[in-house]
Amino acid sequence: MAQVGSQIALVARTEELARLRELWQRCRTGSAAAVLLPGEAGVGKTRLVCEFSALAEADGGLVLTGHCVGLGEAAPPYLPVVEVLEQVRDVDPALLAEAPVLTNLVSRSGSERDTNQLQLFDAFLALLTALAEKRPVLLVVEDLHWADASTRDLLTFLLARMSDEALTVVLTYRSDELHRRHPLRPLVTELGRMRRVERLTLEPFEPQDARDFIGALARLEGEAVAESLVAEIAERSEGNAFFAEELFADGGGSAMAGPLADVLLGRIERLGADAQRVVRVASVAGQSRVRHSTMLAVTGLDEDTLEPALRECVHHYVLVVAPDETYEFRHSLLREAVYADLLPGERRRVHAAFVDLLGRAQNSGWRGAQAHHATEANDLPTALLARIGAAADAQQVGATADVLHHLEGALALWEAVPDAAELTGTGELALMIRAADAAVAAGRTERARAFLSSALELADAGTDPVVQAAVRRRLAKVHYADDDLDGGLPWIAQAWELIRDTPPSAERAWVLATRALEEVLGNRADVAEEAIADARAVGEAGAEADALISLSFHRLRSGDHEGAIEVLDCARARAQETGAFEVELRAYFNLTIGEFEAGRVSVAAEHVRRGLQRAREEGLVWATYGRELAWMAVQVLYAQGSWDEVAELASPPGEQAPDWLSIVLHASAAMLAASRGQWEQVEMRLRSDVLRRHDGEPAKVLAYAIAEVGTWQHRGRETTDQLERMIAEVRASEDSVPMSLLRIGALGISLAADTAARARQVGQTEAEQEARAAADRFAAQVADAREHSTTRAQDWGPEARAWLSRAHAEETRARGEQDVAAWTAVVDAFGYGDVYQRAIGQYRLAEALLAHGRTEPGDAALTEALTTARQLGAQPLTGALESVARRYRRPVAGVRMVSADVLTPRERSVLELVARGLTNRGVGAELFISEKTVSVHLSRAMAKLGAHSRTEAVALALRDGLIDT
Repeated sequence: MAQVGSQIALVARTEELARLRELWQRCRTGSAAAVLLPGEAGVGKTRLVCEFSALAEADGGLVLTGHCVGLGEAAPPYLPVVEVLEQVRDVDPALLAEAPVLTNLVSRSGSERDTNQLQLFDAFLALLTALAEKRPVLLVVEDLHWADASTRDLLTFLLARMSDEALTVVLTYRSDELHRRHPLRPLVTELGRMRRVERLTLEPFEPQDARDFIGALARLEGEAVAESLVAEIAERSEGNAFFAEELFADGGGSAMAGPLADVLLGRIERLGADAQRVVRVASVAGQSRVRHSTMLAVTGLDEDTLEPALRECVHHYVLVVAPDETYEFRHSLLREAVYADLLPGERRRVHAAFVDLLGRAQNSGWRGAQAHHATEANDLPTALLARIGAAADAQQVGATADVLHHLEGALALWEAVPDAAELTGTGELALMIRAADAAVAAGRTERARAFLSSALELADAGTDPVVQAAVRRRLAKVHYADDDLDGGLPWIAQAWELIRDTPPSAERAWVLATRALEEVLGNRADVAEEAIADARAVGEAGAEADALISLSFHRLRSGDHEGAIEVLDCARARAQETGAFEVELRAYFNLTIGEFEAGRVSVAAEHVRRGLQRAREEGLVWATYGRELAWMAVQVLYAQGSWDEVAELASPPGEQAPDWLSIVLHASAAMLAASRGQWEQVEMRLRSDVLRRHDGEPAKVLAYAIAEVGTWQHRGRETTDQLERMIAEVRASEDSVPMSLLRIGALGISLAADTAARARQVGQTEAEQEARAAADRFAAQVADAREHSTTRAQDWGPEARAWLSRAHAEETRARGEQDVAAWTAVVDAFGYGDVYQRAIGQYRLAEALLAHGRTEPGDAALTEALTTARQLGAQPLTGALESVARRYRRPVAGVRMVSADVLTPRERSVLELVARGLTNRGVGAELFISEKTVSVHLSRAMAKLGAHSRTEAVALALRDGLIDT
């Protein structure tokens, strides 16, 4: 009987297993953890996970295992989750029954689901939490590279939200499957950045480990194997345990010179005819596990024949019996080899049998699987119907990416199916429009344009102006979604010309509502009002709500903020009532930005939270306004001080964000990490390839991040140069002067002021003059934005006024002044709700007050700022404030004083540069002194502080406030 590696002791995986056991012990103390376990096919991931699972189970844990399937994007949504839930049902049926949304997922067909993603995700997390309260839980999901988009969303949600549960999650996937465009590739990158997730890559055996492994196999067989053969197999297997095992099982001789498939099929050929038939049928199933009843139905064998055939397959370790009494291939590579060896006719016949079986059983997710089998069986009419049905099923559970995939598949089959319209009850044009809408909802605007271009040809070949207008309206909206207003305007103008003389209709109302977007640029409301009238006449509430949103801009620009918000809230309610979810998100976005610009940060934060929740519920996270809400949320919640929420948004669950949003999220994560002093995360984010592509809004957010890093890491000179280049990029990408220059310019002045202050401290007059000149250039950008940029509302909002105040105050600091009035104005201006910027203003105000001997108000500003900084976890600002307290000898809670400032100005400058990580040579270049002189100053400083190393000297000086952080 053939032996398998699972019967020998684990070889060469002691470190990986030890790490998994450490994480398991941590989870037992209430600290959830997750492990990404990549490795090439056959390297031993499943073997390691089985060993770990056995240890966890022996330790009293509950092990839940789900398997993804090899049907590509045709895999039914949530299949591994369903498998896990079935195991939970066996363990604790009462607990599962308390979550109807999960019970439905297990027991109902996709067409019967009426839930949404967020409810499902929350219910799954709550279920695991409840299980973990009884005993520690190990959740294993294998072959994540085959996971459907919905499963990827759920798992990322789980990993982002878990915290103190007694839960360990292990996700395995084939690293060699992750080609450049594989949907898992960007996702595992995002998962790897989460705090509770680590990557444990399983590498192939080293040569000696491979020889040990083969030697253990030989001892298990009781065979004497020549060392030369062991070495040959070890070399040819290239450290892959499964390859080595198969080569050994086949004798390892020169006859095995062919590819691995020949080795794998050699084992199959030793089986009897009935057993081979069983294996061939199992390979077509495409799933990790096959039920006995399925084998009976599809093989055509009777019970008396099937039983011995299955026994033979199990006996030879081609198939193994899973705990739920289903059968699976010992390794998926074996299944793939068998499947590839099938004759075309045989393959089609078996696929056809699965088509028939699925149609009769109609289990969960059956339509997607049936579409796959019908396509392979060349039963294209059935495949087409199944694709359209699978798209509808996916739509009901908010699996947007699956909707798009199935509609794309249906369109690919359309021309190959005779009388497709009669068969399906729909038309190719209607299907294209649905696919375009799904692509927009999934954030795939380039796919939407392709579908709409084809739809335009079909529409223009007909004579219905309403249909022709509908396609053009969608083309305009896709251009608008890509921030290409000029590209969209001609399309909506054409749509209006086609439909202007038709009677009121739903499409006419939508065209008018889309035209009303043009009024955002002006101060007119006639088109929006006409759209509202048309929409109300025909009962099209979605178009009415969309036009109401555009109408709100007219009120906003006329100075009626409350009226604009009232209209927006009405639009939101109307959109929600009628199921116009994308319009609802647009309303939430405009409510958020309207309140934020009015300085109502807390209200804006509630709007953006609710908007993001609705986007998740309806599977519209990457739709136009789902994306807009995501980047707006980062700004609003950062200002509010909800930094933990910002950290979660910067690593969002689900599919990889579109390029521009990826840039915003990476830059925002870098900014937050810099504000918290998490320098490793900062460097990781700023090194990302994503940030090499930026323009427009992403460039502005990236500029904020770079300025934050430069401020706290004392990179004044290099950062001001970088910001000036970015300002040039931003201005080149926009026709008008952007308001963002107020903030970027103010931050640039601040950095220049820091540089000027350090230059004054060491008497570098020329360097100070250069820094002041840089401050003047940034001030000119601020002045240009103040004079020429435009606002959405009638007047400047509090945020803009606050950054103007900050720019003015930083100019005074660049000149070496300690202007109490200027910094008081900054604190008051940011009092509208930006807690971090207000604390920075208080930091500078405290410095100015204490410098003028006004200790009582200085202490008050210092204490309040320090409280805010500590609450936010803003370590750099906290350190700077504590340094001020020490410098001015102010009694502040938690700040240790020193006896005196024992360092000379030059010694302080040297230590500050050493704190930035500069070598003695780098410090000398920065201060225009020799490397030897730097060494002398550093030695003196170390002696005064009683430090034994430069690192200790920096730490002591920072602690005692002798140098600036």
